[in-house]
Amino acid sequence: MNRIAFVNPNGDLFTVDPDGGGLAQLTGPLQAEGGPEGGIQSQSLRMNEYYAWPTWSADGMKLAASRVLVEEDGIRITLEVLDSRTGRSETVYENTQTGLVADGAPHYIYWAPSGDQLSFLASTKEGLSLFRWDGTPGNQAEAIFSGGPLYYQWTKDASGMVLHIGPDLIWAKPLAEGNARQFIQSAGNFRVPAISPDGNSVAYVDQTEAGMGLYIAPASDLGQTRRILDVGSPAAFMWSPDGTQIAVADQSVFRAPVYDRLMLAPVDGGQVTTLVSGPSASEVWAFFWSPAGDRLAWVSVNAEVRELEWVVSPSDGSDAKKLFSFQPSAEVFIMLSFFDQYGYSHSPWSPDGKFLVVAGSKGEVARRSNGRTPTGDRIYSLDVEGSAGPRDLGAGVLAVWSWN
Repeated sequence: MNRIAFVNPNGDLFTVDPDGGGLAQLTGPLQAEGGPEGGIQSQSLRMNEYYAWPTWSADGMKLAASRVLVEEDGIRITLEVLDSRTGRSETVYENTQTGLVADGAPHYIYWAPSGDQLSFLASTKEGLSLFRWDGTPGNQAEAIFSGGPLYYQWTKDASGMVLHIGPDLIWAKPLAEGNARQFIQSAGNFRVPAISPDGNSVAYVDQTEAGMGLYIAPASDLGQTRRILDVGSPAAFMWSPDGTQIAVADQSVFRAPVYDRLMLAPVDGGQVTTLVSGPSASEVWAFFWSPAGDRLAWVSVNAEVRELEWVVSPSDGSDAKKLFSFQPSAEVFIMLSFFDQYGYSHSPWSPDGKFLVVAGSKGEVARRSNGRTPTGDRIYSLDVEGSAGPRDLGAGVLAVWSWN
């Protein structure tokens, strides 16, 4: 599998090859049916139905997505699991109320890194709730945590989670209720805690005597902490895939509009590499590790022209390369605003780490170098290694690459 899933402006779900070929429509008036050969089934046009936030399973065989159906008696919101080849779907959850978890997001969807388990956030009468579906056809998803704000990460083997719910940091392995859960409180200004790739350590932010610090604790005892870096407030961080360092974005200037510093901090306490620092025209909004951890891509903010720009650098911080100036779609705006959570569930990176995918419109810088851009949001593939310009894959508001 090496496919891109995207939602077009009408709310229909497609998959496509990285070169723009092999387009398959999974929902809407023309839907794939019949197996890998991809027969086409005609359906009546439904203007009252749309899909949002497609999310790939680890093996690439399934997609989960939110489905919104506007009916005479109200709005029906469900979470669907679809076969990524045929579009055949199963409803695993139906909302009991029509609230959103973020602007334009009926759910936040996050497959387990291995196996068939699916987790998602939904608005319920109890507030924000985290659900898990065990992957068994016919079974419904069950709520396992409630509270808000709620951020979390699966362990790599899908046997547990670390969660940040309000002030509480929770290590739940296994996920079943019981004494296996650890609870500590953190006063740090951060969203998503980070689990090391080997599953043995947890990183989070807490207060220090003079401010905030990034701490690492063994998963077996969250109380045994080790501070590796002083950070500004707020801070966001993600472990590198090889487990040797943590990328950290923070605000060195109080109440800056976005992160104004991006660093690579070795977990062994070695020399910190600073990629971006200080107020400038290239402040950091989001970052994403490549699958192999050999590169870090980030989205900078050009305040002068009010545009965003993709930048990529080797993991040692050398030779940063500007790729693409753009205006994000509304969905990508949400994804970048909560990148430290979406980075675990929605990958902009191709599996080989050679391309990025984004939805939006070309910015002025990109238009000057690549000609006129079509109106409306488009899906663009960006060549990280070469000099080719962005490849236009078609109209769309959100795109995400498969993991394999």
